[in-house]
Amino acid sequence: MDSLQVTQQDHTKTHYEFSEAAKERSLIFQKNPDAIKKRITLINSYNRGKFKNSSQIYIDVNNLVIKFRGGKPAAVTKDSDVETISRSERSYGSQLEYFKDIITLISHDDIAFTPSNVLIKLTELETFKDQASAANDKATIKFGAFKPNIAKRITGFETLNQVSNGIKNMVKAQYGNDSAEYELVKGLNFS
Repeated sequence: MDSLQVTQQDHTKTHYEFSEAAKERSLIFQKNPDAIKKRITLINSYNRGKFKNSSQIYIDVNNLVIKFRGGKPAAVTKDSDVETISRSERSYGSQLEYFKDIITLISHDDIAFTPSNVLIKLTELETFKDQASAANDKATIKFGAFKPNIAKRITGFETLNQVSNGIKNMVKAQYGNDSAEYELVKGLNFS
């Protein structure tokens, strides 16, 4: 029982740490007013306004913006395997790569990318790229610590459920199906 308590504490701790890191990453990539998702919209609008829809810089950046907005990361569950985990991590990793590619495209000397909006100035974008990369790495590391605890916790509760079923059967055999003792334990379920 002590082992299951330690397992539950480890699970709860690593789940909390992963959730916090994932929330921080989500804010940086999607939800904050200055998130990457919103910055790339500003960059795209600036390019469309300055260089027009037919310019190569607008077309290239717009294609990366479309890829960035592509799809949601896969949800992580107890049934997640290496492929689904990789797809989930790859989603944020891909978004980060698309953001880096956008910065690279607009950084060329022959592109006069000089917006007045502070959020999309090149120095600010470089700094924010580093923050996004650090947040993504942190979430990936925290998930790596959390994933084994999911399986360990499930195994512990399966064992506890088997023990409780054995106890219920012994009480039922000893006192009978209609006894007050069996009424107390028959609803126990740890699955």
